[in-house]
Amino acid sequence: MAKMNIPKQERPFVKAECLRLLATLKLDPARMQLISGFVDTYLRLDDTEKQVFQAAISTMGLDEQEEIMEIVTSWEQEGAQKALEKVAINLLHEGMAIEAIVRVTGLTQEQVQQLQTQLTQEN
Repeated sequence: MAKMNIPKQERPFVKAECLRLLATLKLDPARMQLISGFVDTYLRLDDTEKQVFQAAISTMGLDEQEEIMEIVTSWEQEGAQKALEKVAINLLHEGMAIEAIVRVTGLTQEQVQQLQTQLTQEN
């Protein structure tokens, strides 16, 4: 998509149409997440484009709107999860106790321990 030279004014409409088509494919969640993540990465929208994107979605049928919004919501949830994990990793680097990291980030103890194990394996 990056090399497709999509004009800036068409980007929100292209993204909306890609997601509409993706929603009609009825893929398993893992494939859906992979493809939708690709679309989101290569069609990042600024605030103005996001408004146009929302307007484009609002012209679609209710079922399509709901499915597209589920995809977008999953991006937001994944982004928030990754941000919390990054904070936890930084706190682990600083030597903070796992229990304190759990309280600060809201991650489970198991999640923080997995991150700690990953860090140990990397070093």
